[in-house]
Amino acid sequence: MSLSRYLVGLFALGLAGQAYALPIDFNDKVEAALLCRSDWSTVFWHDYFNRNLQTSIRDWGEARWWGSQNARLGGANTIEMFANLDTSSALMIGTLIDQPVEEVKRVVEETLKVEFKPVQTLYGLRYVTDTLSVLTGLSNQKTKWYCARWNMGNRERVKPMTPN
Repeated sequence: MSLSRYLVGLFALGLAGQAYALPIDFNDKVEAALLCRSDWSTVFWHDYFNRNLQTSIRDWGEARWWGSQNARLGGANTIEMFANLDTSSALMIGTLIDQPVEEVKRVVEETLKVEFKPVQTLYGLRYVTDTLSVLTGLSNQKTKWYCARWNMGNRERVKPMTPN
């Protein structure tokens, strides 16, 4: 094998390894969406995640899920990302984090300088920002962090619980 073929092969392998490297603006773009500080569409996020996170891994719970490539968002290590399906009644983007909600809340608040306030819902305790970004603790000690909008924008403010 000639040196030039060898170098071309190494270069091609290097490009293949970088094909799914996260773009430089990935964190800024996704964090803005998770904090409900940007507008988006289902088509945009499906295309963006398919391009940058590889093929989706499943459709479940009115959402399409992707492996997150261990993206660190808001200071937390993520394991999966999700966005609503076209047929969903909500416009939603979120991430699954392999840490308990109290730990995620602390890290995201410190890193992004936001405040999540406790809100008791029919489905249990949630932590919500003034922009309606939500942290939800799961029974398996993982956390979902998401922004969801229903119908014409989900603009009603939620009154947080008062601290005891």
